[in-house]
Amino acid sequence: MRLVLLSHKLGRSTPLYPGTPPIQLTHYRSIERGDSSNLWIISMANHTGTHVDAPNHFYRDGRKISDYSLEELVFENVRLIDIPKQPGGEVLAEDLEPYREIIQACSLLLIRTGLQAHRDKDPEAYACKGLLFSPSAAKFLKDSSPNLKGLGIDAISVSTPLRRNEGRESHRILLSDNRFLIIEDMDLAGKPNAYRYVILAPLFLDEVDSAPCTAIGVTD
Repeated sequence: MRLVLLSHKLGRSTPLYPGTPPIQLTHYRSIERGDSSNLWIISMANHTGTHVDAPNHFYRDGRKISDYSLEELVFENVRLIDIPKQPGGEVLAEDLEPYREIIQACSLLLIRTGLQAHRDKDPEAYACKGLLFSPSAAKFLKDSSPNLKGLGIDAISVSTPLRRNEGRESHRILLSDNRFLIIEDMDLAGKPNAYRYVILAPLFLDEVDSAPCTAIGVTD
């Protein structure tokens, strides 16, 4: 058995979707300053870094991430597919069609677009151009794969800041059945294409819609 980390580390340099408040780390107590222990205050938006969108992100009565059971956060038969795109690009239904049988057989689909290559070398393009997972692609997943419970992607969001209205529509389509989850800003570079399980470990925070998460893949 091999464990694979599919999440990015969080830090002050983490790229953020435009309009998201920056991460703030305050060294509240410090051994170096004479305190008996270290203590940090961490301030960040809940859609920071690798995070999981739950239905309440776009639906007033949708489930919040803390409403999910542990069993719902363990995905079996997970597959990763490659659909290369450039910053500002768009994933269409026709990009997914060749993978129809793969998608129908898995509970979580991971899409590697290659945008992650820009995350460090050109974070502005990664965050401000991003990628659109089009409404047509979202509808394809919902119509052709009733057993699919989640989508993960190596882009800052399924919505590009360049086409926000379409991105919002994609979110609504995917999250419409009150059980689906979207994992954004994943670390998929060089990772295996198949997993026995992927385990999501989000922060279980009361009241909030979604949360940063650690995603762990389990392969043979």
